[in-house]
Amino acid sequence: MRALWNRIVFDVAYVFFKVFFAITFRFPFFVWLRIEGCSKVPRRGGLIVVANHLSLADPPVLWYASPRHLCFMGRHDILSVPFVGAIARLAKMVPIKQRAPDRNGLKLAIEAVQQGEALAIFPEGELSESRDLQPFLPGILLILRQTRAPVLPVGLVGTDKILPYAKLVPKPAFGVVMVRFGEPISAEEILKLPTPEVQLAFLEEQVAKLSGQHRARDHATQ
Repeated sequence: MRALWNRIVFDVAYVFFKVFFAITFRFPFFVWLRIEGCSKVPRRGGLIVVANHLSLADPPVLWYASPRHLCFMGRHDILSVPFVGAIARLAKMVPIKQRAPDRNGLKLAIEAVQQGEALAIFPEGELSESRDLQPFLPGILLILRQTRAPVLPVGLVGTDKILPYAKLVPKPAFGVVMVRFGEPISAEEILKLPTPEVQLAFLEEQVAKLSGQHRARDHATQ
């Protein structure tokens, strides 16, 4: 009975927030959201969604654009924030500690994918101040090895118009924000690459093509 009640609450909240974001992105934020490649998103089964991270507005924009529910990996301290923490729990957020090894967070992420969830990750680990795509952290490879789930690269463009870097209060964007979904990539295609460094660089390249960003890794080698 409890499982049924939780499902009803989740479904009602899902519809509510889809409508809520559809309205608020247009007013008061004046966002013209353009979604490309929506048909490429697998509708069922475990999935790892990998996106760039320009703004704190990225999670709601990506969640709204996706044709299926995404559960995000997010900072564990979000769960202690009144109201926001309740929404994060309802949305099945996977809490993880930043700047420190977090085996429990990775375990929860692996379990979510194995249970058929679409897990959204920002592998840069933090916002990009320079607007370049920062090197991906290796935790995503551990999730990939354990789940063998396909990876869906996503490029977010213009989300910092809503919420610029280092700002906490959103503002009217008066512009286009884009979400570009790429082609799903099998785990085998990624893991057959010779080293973890090459595997991460490959994933960075897929996201950079969609987001139009330069890679910080490329600047470092010049």
